Amino acid sequence: MPQDYYTKNLVGLSVRLISVSLCAQADQRVLKDFMAEKLPRLASHFEDHNIDVSLVTFNWFLVVFVESLPSDILMPLWDAFLYEGTKVIFRYTLALFKYKEDDILKIHDSVEIYHYLRFFTKTVSNARKLTSIAFNDMNPFPSRLLRNRRVLHLERLQAELRELEEQHKEFITESVVRKDKELDVMVSEDDEDL
Repeated sequence: MPQDYYTKNLVGLSVRLISVSLCAQADQRVLKDFMAEKLPRLASHFEDHNIDVSLVTFNWFLVVFVESLPSDILMPLWDAFLYEGTKVIFRYTLALFKYKEDDILKIHDSVEIYHYLRFFTKTVSNARKLTSIAFNDMNPFPSRLLRNRRVLHLERLQAELRELEEQHKEFITESVVRKDKELDVMVSEDDEDL
């Protein structure tokens, strides 16, 4: 995995329950880019139904598909991952969606799509077909393109984070000023009562 993939930085907007690096978040954006290019019908279908695939795929990336795939598929995937690196995670993620693309496109309810996505990897049974999709259908898949996209999205995330930090500082400052004014009003009301 890229350096600092797993860090102690908490980067959630409202929920800060898990420790996530910016790189892990950037990879989810890179995945969305690749989906739009390599699986345009599915990407459009997800967009039409407001499906955020990162709610499903984020965990796949963090734990390299542990508990998501049967062991007869997982072990060769890990072999490829250890040999080629993180681009294998992208390949197999896209391959999983391609493998079940027709089934997913038949579902037109957002809740049903999310429900299907939570468990569909357990229904993948043909390891050879999945591997063929990952390494043949998803080509070309240059590492340089992956690195460049990751850098682009990291820069965007860092800019968004800086903006959020500025907004947070402004909010805190405004809150303090507002509380000071409320205290001043309360003190002046008490003075009038005396």
